[in-house]
Amino acid sequence: MAETSFDLIVIGAGPGGYHAAIRGAQLGLSVAVVEKDDGTGIGGLGGVCLNWGCIPSKSLLKNAELVSQMKEADEWGFTFDNFKADMGKAVDRSRKVSARLTQGIGFLFRKNKIQLVKGKATLKSSTQVEVEGGDTLTGKNIVIATGARARSLPGLEIDGQSIITSRHALELRDQPKAIAIIGASAIGCEFAYYFNAYGTEVMMFEVMEHLVPKEDEEVSKELERQFGKQGIGFALGAKVGGVEKKGKRLVLKYEEGGEAKEFTCDKVLLGVGVQPNSDDIGLEAVGVKTYGPGFIEVDGFMRTNVGGVYAVGDVNGKLPLAHVAFDQGVLAAEMAAGHEAQPIDDYASMPRCTYCNPQIASIGLTEAQAKEQGINVKIGKVPFAVAGKSVAIGDSDGFAKVITDADTGEVVGAHVIGPEATELIAEIGMLKFLEGTNVELHRLTHAHPTLSEVIKEAGAAVTGEAIHF
Repeated sequence: MAETSFDLIVIGAGPGGYHAAIRGAQLGLSVAVVEKDDGTGIGGLGGVCLNWGCIPSKSLLKNAELVSQMKEADEWGFTFDNFKADMGKAVDRSRKVSARLTQGIGFLFRKNKIQLVKGKATLKSSTQVEVEGGDTLTGKNIVIATGARARSLPGLEIDGQSIITSRHALELRDQPKAIAIIGASAIGCEFAYYFNAYGTEVMMFEVMEHLVPKEDEEVSKELERQFGKQGIGFALGAKVGGVEKKGKRLVLKYEEGGEAKEFTCDKVLLGVGVQPNSDDIGLEAVGVKTYGPGFIEVDGFMRTNVGGVYAVGDVNGKLPLAHVAFDQGVLAAEMAAGHEAQPIDDYASMPRCTYCNPQIASIGLTEAQAKEQGINVKIGKVPFAVAGKSVAIGDSDGFAKVITDADTGEVVGAHVIGPEATELIAEIGMLKFLEGTNVELHRLTHAHPTLSEVIKEAGAAVTGEAIHF
């Protein structure tokens, strides 16, 4: 008979959950993970991230990048006839990538002697978890890592056929002629680039005044310029009214600048945020506090108001990013093990990435936020063209922008839009972690030729010392 008593029970095997489980096992705890996988894309080893989110979408975006480059084959000296890009095969490749990584999580569970229990979990008390159709597990500590799911809009209810989410888009093997994408944050922009690369007519709708509205305004404007060049349409400050079916197609009604307009398409993709998977898991019975649409309240150590119960990842609503869930899961496990730990309370210093082309990455404050806080702002901004490698690889659009406190030299924010921005931001993250200034950034020798030279030059530009700009 399988064990039913553990030091740590984790509900959910997504990014936060599996990190909590593995870290707990490393610290000598007996660990069980309860995972619901009903085929909806909410569950499975690795959660949404590995199965229906971060990983498969990046696989598809790589395909889109290659397709885009093939459109300029002549510039690269390539000549061929009858080029064809098969979206279905791109989807097949993405599923193989996901399968490989989820199998890896299974291996790590076995390696760390973590018991995986399949089924729907319900809290019965602060120490007991009932598994539907199975045993009731007892744990000294419980970590809730049930994640979140896409939400509908009034008049735009998700049906998986006409009104879809990113989860459905990841399985879409038949290319639509036209698609409407509602919401211009990371998910919306990534799928806009993907579909556009394959030749689908794309129209984005954003209620705010810019694409990626939470990014620095200069980044938003640069993305709008580059998306416009790629042929991606967008309506900003737009209010979407609803959708009507006309024959086999859809007519999306919206208002832009006070004028009523329509867009005819085959699919409508919603990318307007998430709702937590906190319903129907027994929170009320145990007395766990929630806020907003059901996000679980936690402190800096991921503790809920109920002793021994923690919540990590998207379900706590702090910052719905996989890498944030990674760190929260580790912290919760360390707390459960009585390990000395530091709280997570500076979410502004978590990197934020968008993987369309151009890539976008940011950390810390935007220029507007820094000024609102009364910081004496000093900025270094240089175009990617200062890095010779960006010109050599044919990708020199975009820029790097470093925001500092002129009184202390502290880097309070950084914003990059251009090739491999999502990789380059890590350097700024380490600099902020070590409380460095722009001086360390530009005095550090960077290899040449590399894209990272744009970061060095941006740091130098703060004090007017950039050599190539």
